[in-house]
Amino acid sequence: MTTQQARRSAARPGGGPMATRAALAGVLLLAVAACTAVPPDSAAVPTAVPPGVQRIAAGGEPANAFCTVRSSFAPSGTPPRVIRDRGPGQGLVAGVDPSDATMSHWNAESQQFEGFNIDLLLAVARAIWPGEEPRKRITFKVVPPGQGAFEMLAPGHPDRVDLIATSLTASCERAKQVIFSNDYLDSGQTALVRRVGGRPEYAGIEQLGGRRVCAAARTTSLASIAAYRTTDGTLPVPVQAAHVIDCLVMLRQGQVDAVSTDENILLGFTRMAPDTALVTEPPRGDAQFCRYHDGRWPCTWFTDEPHAFAFARDNQDSLELARFVNHVLESTRASGVWSAAHRQWLADHPDRGQPVPGPPVTSWPPG
Repeated sequence: MTTQQARRSAARPGGGPMATRAALAGVLLLAVAACTAVPPDSAAVPTAVPPGVQRIAAGGEPANAFCTVRSSFAPSGTPPRVIRDRGPGQGLVAGVDPSDATMSHWNAESQQFEGFNIDLLLAVARAIWPGEEPRKRITFKVVPPGQGAFEMLAPGHPDRVDLIATSLTASCERAKQVIFSNDYLDSGQTALVRRVGGRPEYAGIEQLGGRRVCAAARTTSLASIAAYRTTDGTLPVPVQAAHVIDCLVMLRQGQVDAVSTDENILLGFTRMAPDTALVTEPPRGDAQFCRYHDGRWPCTWFTDEPHAFAFARDNQDSLELARFVNHVLESTRASGVWSAAHRQWLADHPDRGQPVPGPPVTSWPPG
């Protein structure tokens, strides 16, 4: 099954935009499971390339290599009134990515979103509306990857959301556009490759100079790949796709040599596609991005990726929501909700546990 076939199948009428987008994610996951990897030198008829795929210019400075954001405004236990007072059947509107297998994937069997981010959002809903069924108080909307989602925070947007809950890296550059919550998960960017003879086809990012490495458009992952210079001075060939799940399909079909994004996402891909594997060798012997890695195995992170929820800037209601979410994140530490969600969805992710926020900021973006 090609990705274009999957997209055509998902686009059939019925259920509106939310159902169509969620169906797309489900069908793409089926496509991942169904596709057979094609060696790069195969004489087979070339498979279809997903819409929006293109090579981009390499070189430049990684978007988040040296400036990340881990602290937000001081927590507040007061729920934002504008959200709390929404009527029955309404509530928190959260932007999610249904293809994030560990974080917010769409379960076609149960017909609901599941994952690490979803468990944290459910904790937020329980705190706003105690005693109510939290899923009845959250509306999930599918958003583009990376900073492409930020426009859906804007007042007047037809699909406006209250917060973005994708696997989003909190960078200084992005903090000029949105407010971030406190860091709720520490990760790092690495690479996924085909498994050949039981081993990764490429041992590490250092072997991917001159190779096609795919990431989603408008993400820090794509910028970091474009800027990464291997030890021998060569650059990977960055390939941009609309969604990182497209990259996985292309990897298995031999159209790219690697997929690169945060390890928490790539772990989910290895579960869906057992003919793929994470690289195992550290980059350049440089551990500057591994301070949040737990050391269970060699650290292959070549960027720092603190994860945070995003909210609209210059909006009092959004500021109140950000402070309340920070309060809920702290409460999940004592309640064990964060640890339980991590055990269920990210048991193999090598972070050091729930991040401890630094001193709260008093202005935005942080100085």
